[in-house]
Amino acid sequence: MTDLTSQPWFGWSLALIVVLPALVIVFSEVHLRLQRSGNPLAGPVNRLRLVLLPLTGLLVLLTQASGLSNDNDGVRIVATVVGVTAVATALGGLNAVLFGNAVEGTWRDRLPSIFVDLARLVLIVAGAAIVASFVWGLDVGGLFAALGVGSIVIGLALQNAVGSVVSGLLLLFEQPFTIGDTLDVGGVTGKVVEMNWRSTHVDVGSGIQIIPNATIAGASFTNLSRPTVAHDLSVDVSLATTDQPHQVVATLTDVATSLPLLRADAVPTVRNDGGGSYAVTLPLRTATDAGRAKHLFLTWLWYASRRDEISLDGATFVQRPREDVVAALEAVSSTLDLQPEEVQALADACEIETYGPGERIEWEGRAPRRMSFIVSGAVRVSAAALDGARLTITDLDAGEIVGITGLTREPALASSEATSVVEVLQVPLDLVDRIVGSKPRVARRLANHVETRRTQIRTAFETVNDADALSAPLVPARPS
Repeated sequence: MTDLTSQPWFGWSLALIVVLPALVIVFSEVHLRLQRSGNPLAGPVNRLRLVLLPLTGLLVLLTQASGLSNDNDGVRIVATVVGVTAVATALGGLNAVLFGNAVEGTWRDRLPSIFVDLARLVLIVAGAAIVASFVWGLDVGGLFAALGVGSIVIGLALQNAVGSVVSGLLLLFEQPFTIGDTLDVGGVTGKVVEMNWRSTHVDVGSGIQIIPNATIAGASFTNLSRPTVAHDLSVDVSLATTDQPHQVVATLTDVATSLPLLRADAVPTVRNDGGGSYAVTLPLRTATDAGRAKHLFLTWLWYASRRDEISLDGATFVQRPREDVVAALEAVSSTLDLQPEEVQALADACEIETYGPGERIEWEGRAPRRMSFIVSGAVRVSAAALDGARLTITDLDAGEIVGITGLTREPALASSEATSVVEVLQVPLDLVDRIVGSKPRVARRLANHVETRRTQIRTAFETVNDADALSAPLVPARPS
């Protein structure tokens, strides 16, 4: 027994029998935990326990337990495989640690993949050189010297082309702009439609202008799609001093908030400067939208000021004549089963309001405060799809109803937007309740309107889902 334990291979053999299986069990448990938590280190750890540990054990068995020389071809082949596997495992682990759970917006998330690939290539070449030197005894110093001289010669010959590539890589890493942004580069203004390592393609309206990345990186440019607070648009509004300030601020805020050109998560502000003067600050998505945003704001404010009975620019609000309200009620009398005397009785409680093109009459998710009947103009009903786009449900014309869910006091399932100048007859919900309560036929008719609108919304979404399913790649069914 003493002779056996004194043998030089006994300790190594005992380590292979005891330590190697224990390490495999430990790393198997670690791999299972990492896999369950979705950690990107699960792959490198799995490669370590299934490939690297057994190969290392084989190398120890050949060199220590069996006593083979390091110059043996079989030992060298196994050592080469161990070295290559160790480099691949180390690179996988490093990549998982640095970039596996990169937080959006950090330098690790913005780092272009080409940088990672180049770094990986350098480490692989270095690892291969170490293996070739220590395992096969090759002199790699001369090879590296030749590569260094060759790289200098090639770099000098291609310095202009390489400069554009390096500039493009730096722009990709810094990301001062992305595709879709509007740039002003040396007096050239346009939208970025493509960006690669060498150049950036800008749509200037009359064509596509290709600008070398070295030109952009070596000069100053303005990204008009990333305005700061200093680019916020301020619009001055004048109203009569007799208007209640809280009502004015509410109206200005509602109109400003409904603009489609605002930055995400940005909130417009309204400041009362006194004397009927107000300053409205619009946080825009891009500075180029300033003209359109001001036009929309002032246009929609004109209509909103008349609906809310405030005096824009000092103009006195004029109520729509009672005869117009009576005429509008007579037009919808068949829907509500109104008799002539009922029309006259309801006229004083109803009113006609006007909306400009693009204004929202009904907001998705908000419970309507009144039931609206279209007197003239056209209204488009739309809902938000999962990707944020607007899905058209139906188009409404004169005589049709907006705010139909007001009957049940439920939030609107879709938004209604004026596609032209629209006049609507606003009927208070308490009047609708009284009519419905006394006329079961009207209740059934309005309930059918509610169900029809729900069906239209459901059909529109089912159509979109079917189209998405048809455009998706076919997946073979699993055998049962």
